[in-house]
Amino acid sequence: MTTAMTTLAPRRGRPPDAAKRAAIIAAARALLFRGGVARLSIEAVARAAGVSKVTVYAHFSDLPGVMRAVILAQRNMMTAALEGLPTAPAALRQALLTFGMSLMTFLTGDEFLNLQRLLASQAGQQPWLGQLLYQEGAEATRTKLAELLAAAVECGALRAHDTAQAAEQLLGMWQGFQATGLLIGGCPRPSSEVLQTRIEASVDLMLTALAHPPAASAGIAHSCRNRVD
Repeated sequence: MTTAMTTLAPRRGRPPDAAKRAAIIAAARALLFRGGVARLSIEAVARAAGVSKVTVYAHFSDLPGVMRAVILAQRNMMTAALEGLPTAPAALRQALLTFGMSLMTFLTGDEFLNLQRLLASQAGQQPWLGQLLYQEGAEATRTKLAELLAAAVECGALRAHDTAQAAEQLLGMWQGFQATGLLIGGCPRPSSEVLQTRIEASVDLMLTALAHPPAASAGIAHSCRNRVD
């Protein structure tokens, strides 16, 4: 199926309806996670949302634009725990735990696993989609996590380190061997308790490794202030 990539010129008149935009994103999300890559098109999104193609184009220039909005909405929901929190050690740990549970609950759920399998089998039909998911999903999530670690370094809660590498390592510890096992059906889905234990152990390992020596950490809590994005 050929993806419609036409960009329409802006129209004058009433601003786009926020409720219709939300309906379009919800419909596109359902198609992405349940319908399969082959069913993705502007026509299918419009039909599922109960709007016209013209209405879809009033909000998004093309199908990649629609799917980017879907991915950003999902990512923003999962990374909400990292926004605007203090970077003092105790608050940093809780932010990482909350984010970890949100992320891993999604990554071990049926929606994401079904999507991964569909992408593997149908990647040639929408070659741009895998790249978009990786850049706006995995890479952007790592960047967001690295920014939080950098803020913790800046206020003295953690020692200086390669924050991008640390973020990637933490994400890798959370996923572990289960990523492959779940994808091919070779292992059972972890319970919330198992996920919580794994996430806590990984966060505590990283925070211990990146902590200042005891003599240097005195008074650090007083120097940390709320992170402002």
